[in-house]
This record gives sequence, C-alpha cells and structure tokens, in this order.
Amino acid sequence: MEVSKELKYFDDLNIDLNLLVNSTLDVYEGCVLIINMEDKKKLNQRVSESLDKNVEVIITSNNCDIDSDKIVKFENYELVFAHVLKKMLPNFTSKKFFGITGTNGKTTTGYYLSQILGNNALFIGTTENDLFKNITNEVHLTTPKLFNIFKLLRRKEYNHIENVILEVSSHALDQERLQGINFKISGFTNLSQDHFDYHENIDKYFGAKQKLFHKNSSQQFVYMDDEWGSKLNKVVNNVSNSIGFNKENDLFITSIEKKKNNTLIKFKVENYDHTIELPFIGPNSEINYLLAVGMAYFSKTLKMSEILQNSIDISNPPGRFEKIIFNSNDIFIDYAHTPEAISSAIDVVRDIYTKVIVILGAGGNRDIKKRQLMGKASNTADKVIITNDNPRKEDPMDIAKEILSGVDLNSDVEIILDRKLAIKKGLELLQGDYVLLVLGKGHERTQELDVGLVDFDDSKVVKELISKEK
Repeated sequence: MEVSKELKYFDDLNIDLNLLVNSTLDVYEGCVLIINMEDKKKLNQRVSESLDKNVEVIITSNNCDIDSDKIVKFENYELVFAHVLKKMLPNFTSKKFFGITGTNGKTTTGYYLSQILGNNALFIGTTENDLFKNITNEVHLTTPKLFNIFKLLRRKEYNHIENVILEVSSHALDQERLQGINFKISGFTNLSQDHFDYHENIDKYFGAKQKLFHKNSSQQFVYMDDEWGSKLNKVVNNVSNSIGFNKENDLFITSIEKKKNNTLIKFKVENYDHTIELPFIGPNSEINYLLAVGMAYFSKTLKMSEILQNSIDISNPPGRFEKIIFNSNDIFIDYAHTPEAISSAIDVVRDIYTKVIVILGAGGNRDIKKRQLMGKASNTADKVIITNDNPRKEDPMDIAKEILSGVDLNSDVEIILDRKLAIKKGLELLQGDYVLLVLGKGHERTQELDVGLVDFDDSKVVKELISKEK
C-alpha cells in the first residue's frame, strides 16, 4: 500500500491518542500499543504479551507474524510512526529545541539554559527523571525516546512550553532516537574517555557526538574552544560560534574570580564587555554557564540584557556541585565519574580550602579502563576514600583495587566499601577549613548492588549523618 494510503488508513482508525503507549512496560487493558522491532522473535513475543493484557489495538509492522483482529500492520511503519508523532504534538515545529552534548557538563549547561530562558522553558536530561514518572514505566534515559518526550509535552501543564532543552547522549545519537527534531541551536561541551563499553574508542564516541551538529539536525551550534571543539568545527560544515579564553572566540572570558560562595565572570561578545556574579561555584561552571549564554544569545532567542537579568538567581542542578554546610565546613555532592571530571572537581576547591577530602568509586560492569585513571585524577586531593559507586555484579573490592592502582603510593588513601560508612568517615575528618567532595553519584537516588537496586541518595545520606551530629 502507498504511504499516503497507509497514513489515511491510520487516520480512519480514529485512535484516541491519549491511549497510545510505545512500550509493553506501559501496556494496560484498553490501551493502544504502537511498536516495532527488527528482531522478529522479540516483536512477536511483545505483541503476544500485549494481547494477553487485553489491549484495544496494536499498531505494528509487517515484521510481526501474529494475526489478530486487534493487530494492524503497516508496510511503511516508520513513516506511519512519524505521522503519529506529529498528530500527538501538532505544534512541535513551532517550538524551539536546544540540544546539548559532550562528555562532561551537559546537565549543568542544560539546567543553566532552562533558567536563562525563563518559565516557558523545559529542561529534559539526566536529573529530570521525575518528569516521566507518569509518562512511562521505562527506565529513565538521559535522552528519552521522542515518543515519551512528545507524550510529556502534550500534557496540559506543559502547554506553555516554547523552549525545550534536551541533554543529548551519544547513545541517543547513535541509535537515532531524536530523528525528526530540528534543533534551533546545539551546544558541545567537551570530550573525554567515557562509555567505551558501548563505543569502543574515542573516535567512534566522537563520531556519535558529531551527528547532532550536521545541518539536517541543528540549524547552528556553539562549542567550547578546546581540542575536540576545534575538531568538531572543522569536521562539521555548519554555522558555528565558539566560547573560550582568547580574543578569536565569538564569546570570550576576560577574567574569572572564584570565592567560596560565588563566581565573578567578565566576558566579551561583539565588542561589548559584560560582568556577572554567579551565586555558586563548580568545576567549569563559568564555561558551562557561558555556553548556555551563547546558545540563548547566538540563536537570537534573548538579548544579552535579558540573559544577565535572568541569571541573577541561577543555581546548580541537584547533585552537580550541590553544596551542604556542616558546622564551618562545606560539602559538595557531585556527579563527577570520569577522570577529567574528578580532576576538575578537585581543582575548583584546591585554592579555596586548606585541605580537600575526596570520596569516589566506579561503576561495575562498565568501562573498566577508566578506573586507574580515576585514581590518578584523585592524586591532587589531600585524602582519598575509595568506596562503592554502583558495583552491580562485580566484586566491589576488585573495582576499588583498580582505582587504587592509579593512586600515588605516598598518598593518604583508604578503602571503605560501604558508601554510608565512607561518607561518615569523610565527615569525621572535617576540621578547620577542610572541604569534602562526595563524587560519582550526584543526583542518583539508588545504588545498584549485586542484590539489585537499593535506596541511596548521597545528599540525603549526608544530611541524615549531619543531623545525628547536631
């Protein structure tokens, strides 16, 4: 059947779009499931399970072998699916989409940008899993499926949203999860070793990231001017602007002054000088902030005066250099889990505090090669406590020893696998003008152990331990 006839056939089904689900995890009696998979066996299994749950209709492709009055198959399923998405959110082309990718700083940049753009903006990223708790039972991904994003945006409480900021993962790009979105502007933070269990090497990882910046995906882009940002600019033939520290950059920093409670930034763009005092500190916070500024400014979404006004009360996202005060000491909860992020986190506080205590671990069954490098990155701290992150099915002590192998022999380091006890020890060591960095899990509210998921929120644990001390 011709595509146009298939689309009309779907329209003639008069399906209530509010009943649509795109995962068997979300199937309920009377719903409409739209699903397809390349693996015929898996598809048949999912369809059969859904029929058993008494769905109203199943929309799928000719790849499905099961026949039923409830099953409607389409030869051009992908085009029909795209048609369904447009019907779900007819005004999606009028919205401005902002994409942010890179290894470190995606979440922070996106969170800043949403605050800069104001009340008509929505950030969808790593820290925003609560957004989708009433949308899908699927595990929250950094970059959710387009179906779930559209299902969220069609809700009444999000009708006012004009600007959508998406944290775009390399997995989402590689899997073409956002096909159909034309980004107004996209931002590139940086690139370093991460997700090699999926991408195998830095070149494949970089190749996945590049997909966001081609003209068919983004109208223009802003990048941080470093080794990988410059490579990206050379590879991608698209309109770009750079953020950096030299006068050749389109927006460049002239000075940074970090104190315990704020960061004073002076920068220049189009021959105009600007000054902003941000009410927080954080690793690369100034460059992440200015990347967000650049995306708002170079896309002509806001004037610089509006951007600076909206930045007065700007804050870090949960679990991103989140500050907790304990007596006269500061504790920072941060998601740093790559060698570069760990090193950057320590660098931020080194010159502000007398001594730096770091608690960190590494995930199990993931990217083993970076563990020794994580240990090496912690060498600039005065005290290192190696603990569990999300060990999963691996032996926690094996993970800890691999991190330990990168720590200098003369360093003050110990292993305390129980994360709560490790944090307790870190708090007990605080005195004078010391600072404690609890790294690796940030916003996460669970810990993945051999027995499965258990509740564990670094921020909550720190606050509970502090309350017992008072």
